[in-house]
Amino acid sequence: MKQSRIKIQSRVIFSLSLLIWLTMFKLQAQRVGNYIEIGRKDLKENNLIKALEDFNLAVYMHPTSYEAYFLRGITKYSLGDYVGAEYDFTMSIEFDPYYAESYHYRAIVRSQQYNFGGALEDYKLAVERDKKNAYILINRARTYLFLKEYQKAIDDCNKALKLKFSSEDLFIIRGMARKGLKEFEEALKDFNTAVEKNRFNPDGYLQRGSARMELEQPDSALVDFNHAISLDSLETQSYMNRALARIEIHDTIGAFKDLNKVLKMSPYNSFAYYNRAILKIGTDDTKGAISDLDKVLALNPENIAVYLFRGQLKASTGNLKGAIADYNKAIGIYPEFADAFYERSQVKKQLGDFKGAEKDYKMAYGINEFNFNNDSLSLEQTMYLKKLLAFSGEFYDKDASDGKIQNQFVDIELKTVFHAVLFASDLSGIKMYDTFDKKGYSVPIINLTEEEPKLDENMVRVEMDALDRSIIEKPGEASNYYQKGLLLAQTRDYRSALNYFDEAIRLDPQHVMAWFCRANTRFKLTELITSNNGMEYVFDASRDLSIAHQQIDSASIEKEYNQIIQDFNKVISLDPDFYFVYFNKGYVRSLMSDYWGAINDFSKAIGLKDDFAEAYYNKGLLLLFMKLNSTGCSNLSRAGEMGIEEAYHVMKRYCFK
Repeated sequence: MKQSRIKIQSRVIFSLSLLIWLTMFKLQAQRVGNYIEIGRKDLKENNLIKALEDFNLAVYMHPTSYEAYFLRGITKYSLGDYVGAEYDFTMSIEFDPYYAESYHYRAIVRSQQYNFGGALEDYKLAVERDKKNAYILINRARTYLFLKEYQKAIDDCNKALKLKFSSEDLFIIRGMARKGLKEFEEALKDFNTAVEKNRFNPDGYLQRGSARMELEQPDSALVDFNHAISLDSLETQSYMNRALARIEIHDTIGAFKDLNKVLKMSPYNSFAYYNRAILKIGTDDTKGAISDLDKVLALNPENIAVYLFRGQLKASTGNLKGAIADYNKAIGIYPEFADAFYERSQVKKQLGDFKGAEKDYKMAYGINEFNFNNDSLSLEQTMYLKKLLAFSGEFYDKDASDGKIQNQFVDIELKTVFHAVLFASDLSGIKMYDTFDKKGYSVPIINLTEEEPKLDENMVRVEMDALDRSIIEKPGEASNYYQKGLLLAQTRDYRSALNYFDEAIRLDPQHVMAWFCRANTRFKLTELITSNNGMEYVFDASRDLSIAHQQIDSASIEKEYNQIIQDFNKVISLDPDFYFVYFNKGYVRSLMSDYWGAINDFSKAIGLKDDFAEAYYNKGLLLLFMKLNSTGCSNLSRAGEMGIEEAYHVMKRYCFK
C-alpha cells in the first residue's frame, strides 16, 4: 500500500512537473510570438529601430527561430546593413533550409555587397524551392542587369510575365535590359507600358528619358525628367538626369542649378561633383573644377579615372609635380592603367626626365598591346575595375524625408568617453557597472554616461554642503573626497575636482573610481582647452559661467594624454574587468593617433562585455579608417543591431559602394 502511494505521488509529481514545463514552454512560445507580431507591426509602419529591438528579443527568447532571424534580417536590410542581414538570413536557413525567402533575400544582400557568385547561387536555390514566385525572378533580373547580362535579365522578366506578374517594375527592368542591348525601339515600348500601368511612378519617366538621351534626343528626355520631378520633387536622381540633359542642350545655367540642387540634397554624391567639375572646365574655372574633383576623391579615394583627370588639369595649370602625384596614385591603385603611364610620360618629358618618360611610354604601349591581344577579363577583374571607376551616387534626401535612418545626414564621430555621475535628474543614457563585493569601490553600483547630465542647482548646493560636513567630520575618509570631486567635475569645476581626486588617492591608493575620475577630469579639461582656443569653462553654482584663458601647446597636450593613459592603466591594474576604462583609454589613444592601440582597447572592452554597442561602433570606425572595410562593417553591423543608429549612416556611406 505504501509502495503504491509512493508510485501515485511520483506520477503526480511527474505530471505536475510536465504540466509546469509545458506551461512555461507555452508561455515562452507565446512571448516569442508576441515579440514577432509586435516587430512585424513596427516593420510595416517603418519603425525600423523599434522593430530591430523586438526581433532582438525574439531571437534572445528563441535562438532557433528561423522566423525571428528572417524578420530581423529584413529589418537590417531595410536599414542598409547588408552584412548583418546576410548573417541573419544565413541563420534562418540553418534552422529552416526549405524556406525560399531566406535564400531570396540573402541573394539580394549579397548582390549589394558585390558577391554575385553567392547571390546567383542563392537565387537558384530560392527558385528551386518556390518555382511560382515571380519576385525572385524579378530580383535576379536586377542582378543580371547590373552584371550586363542583359539577355538573362530579359529571360527572367519573361518568365515572371508568364507567372502573371504585371507590375510596371517588370517592364522597367526589361526595358533597361533591352536598352543595354541597344534595342531602343523595344525598350521604349516597355517604358511606355510601364508609364501606362502607373502614371504616378517617376521611374518609368526616368528610364524612358535615359533611353532618349542615348538616342541623342535630349529635348524629349528633358520632358520626361521634368515630369518625373513633378511627381517627386525630392528624387535627386531626376535632377541629376535633367542636369545631364541640360548639358547636352548647352543650358549651362540650368545644369549648374540642378547639380547644386543634387549636392544640397545629397552632399556625398561624387557623381554630381564630377559633372559639376566638367561644367566648370567649360566656363574656364579650372581651379573650381580641381576643387570639385578633390571632393570626388575624398568620397571615392580609389577612382583611378578621376586621378587621371585631375592630373591632366594640374598639368594644364603648370602644377607638374601635382600631376605626377595623381598619376602615381592611379598607377599605385591599378598598375595596368596604361593611360596613367602615358600621361605621366608626357609630364616627365616636360620636367626633363627623358629616361623616365621613355620607360613610362613603353609601359603604356606594352599594356595596350597585352589588352588588345587578351580581350577577356574574369568576373572578379571586371567587378574590381567597375569599383575603381565607380562614383558614390548617393541619391537621397539630406533631411531623410523618406524616413530611412541610414539616409539621414549626420557628421561621423567616435563615441566619446564615459564618465561617472553622482546623481542626475534624467536617468536616460545612464549605464551601470556592478561593483558588489569588488575591492576598491565605496558603492555597489557605479552610474556612467557619455552625455552631460542635467543638474538641479539647488540640489547641487545641498549636496555640496553635505559633503563639506562629511569631510570635516571624517577627514580621513577617501570616499568623501571622491564624491566631492565627482560633483565638482559634474559642475565643470575641473581644477577643484582634480584636487579632491588627488586627496582621495593619497588617502586610499586602491580607490578605483578616484583614479578613473581623475583621468576623465583631466581629459575633459584638456578637451575644453583644445576645443575652445585656450578657454577653460568653469561652472560655479553661486555665479554664472566663467571663462579663464589658458594657452597650451601640442607638447603639453601630448603630455596630458600620457598622464590620462597612466591613470587608466592604474585603474586596469586595480580592476581588470572594468570594461568602461578600456573604452575610455581607446578613445584617448585614438586622439593620439595610436589607432591600433585604440582598436585593441575597444576589442578588450568587447571581450569583457559582448553587448558594448559603443565599443563596436568606435572599433568599426577605426577599422574603416585603416582600410579594413569588411571587419569594420561587421563591427558597425553589431553596433547598429544593438541600437547605435549612426552605424547605419556610416554603413550607407562607406560599406557598400
